[in-house]
Amino acid sequence: MRFAILMLLTAAALVVVFTRVVASRHRNVSLGYEIAQATNEQRRLEEELKKLRIDRAALLDPARLEPVAVKHGYRVPTPAEVVAVHEVPAAPAEALHGAP
Repeated sequence: MRFAILMLLTAAALVVVFTRVVASRHRNVSLGYEIAQATNEQRRLEEELKKLRIDRAALLDPARLEPVAVKHGYRVPTPAEVVAVHEVPAAPAEALHGAP
């Protein structure tokens, strides 16, 4: 009788161990697929970023912008039309709320 119980417990322990091994391997394979998908997405996004940077450079090219600016009536300002703006230092909090 003890032998049967021992065999039953051993079989149950083996089932638990094999189940964990299979679950672990399944998780590893799933993670591998997720990593592959994330890597592909990263490559795709990097390629898209590269294309966007090229498009941006083409759109900001002065040779392209000059005719568009002239068409809309823009021109280079004369020195008299340029106004320098200087940053004003922030006022202390007491000056804003009135010091007692």
